[in-house]
Amino acid sequence: MDNSKKDKIKKVKQFGFYSKGLVYALMGILAAMVAFGLGGDIKGKSGIVLFLQELPGGVILTAILALGLLAYSLWRFYEAAVDPSGDEDEKRIGPRLQYAYSGIFYAIIAFSFAKPLFSIAGSSGDDSKKAALSQLLEKEWGVWAIWIIAVGMALNAIWQCYLGFSGKYMKQIDENPKNKNEYNLVKHSGRYGYLARGVVFGIISFFIIRVSLAHDANALEGTEGALQYLLSLPYGNFLMGAVALGMLGYGIFCFMVARHSDIADLG
Repeated sequence: MDNSKKDKIKKVKQFGFYSKGLVYALMGILAAMVAFGLGGDIKGKSGIVLFLQELPGGVILTAILALGLLAYSLWRFYEAAVDPSGDEDEKRIGPRLQYAYSGIFYAIIAFSFAKPLFSIAGSSGDDSKKAALSQLLEKEWGVWAIWIIAVGMALNAIWQCYLGFSGKYMKQIDENPKNKNEYNLVKHSGRYGYLARGVVFGIISFFIIRVSLAHDANALEGTEGALQYLLSLPYGNFLMGAVALGMLGYGIFCFMVARHSDIADLG
């Protein structure tokens, strides 16, 4: 691959990770403020869109983030097609499917950020998911499909926690620790970030199971619902605050991956 093409791909990756990092950082900061009694608000990804639009220049910022999330989606599709982190003789079907799933997921999020800019009417992300689950519940095989989704989400939660505990997300950066302070920032923010994501995905998996058991799509909640659930538990402020700071940490981790995009390939 020529250097010009490599530079373009690098810029797409950087734009994508900076945008993803900003979304997670905002969710973490706002939720942490609630947990520690400093104001703020608990918001998922769809709630961040409304938050941004209320800011001065919010429309422009929302448009930039929509493009950035689309860039991240394109990077994931590129990884699925080329698998740049694998050896040439490796097929690595599992990671490629994971990259493709991530590409689809963030393409949907990018669309949810872009919808208000074009005055496209539609329900929120959580409402759309509830509508889809309601349609599944009407099918004879729908409950089984929902269980499969729940198991998939639970496995994703376990995988996120595994990455956090094992430090596998550092496999590229470990080989190039040029700056000790930045290295430690990437390592610690990534660890807390992956663990926080694992907790959130685990709770969402629990919500999906509730949908199946109760046969009620309204039992589904997203990231916002997961954080509110933590807040309702004993020591809820501490639990939600810890996860919120972890989400902020994941945002910082994404920023650092973008900064060191030549050697970092996870996020």
